[in-house]
Amino acid sequence: MSHILFVGIDVSSKNNVVCCLPEGNSTKPLSRFTIANDEPGVFTLQERIVTLMQKHNLARIRFGLEATGPFSSHLARYLHNVLSFVPYEHHVYMFNPSLIKAFKKMHFLDAPKNDRVDVWFFAAKSDPVIYPVPLRGARPSLHCSAS
Repeated sequence: MSHILFVGIDVSSKNNVVCCLPEGNSTKPLSRFTIANDEPGVFTLQERIVTLMQKHNLARIRFGLEATGPFSSHLARYLHNVLSFVPYEHHVYMFNPSLIKAFKKMHFLDAPKNDRVDVWFFAAKSDPVIYPVPLRGARPSLHCSAS
């Protein structure tokens, strides 16, 4: 039984594309959806994640986002410091774009470049076995080395 929900988010100025993967099964997302990149959209994200957690009896959440400047850092801070996911433990991971590019190239040579594919990689790369350093404090940190 899985206990972790891996949530990949591809952030842009207007929308956030989301992919939710259960621990142990990266081939079949539990959910994929797009939300507005604004405060109501973030609350929609929170509501949908909590609903998935309850429906699938999960215990922990791992958010993975590409570090794309102010759009992703604002969302990462909101996920980390503002939104409540109680009673679920959650961590936020920010990835250097070159890290995701290297991960895709290493594992999937012919993967296309689009939001639906990218967001799957963000969710898959948020597995703490692969990438164990979550966001801490008020400032998102960038990770530049491939694992």
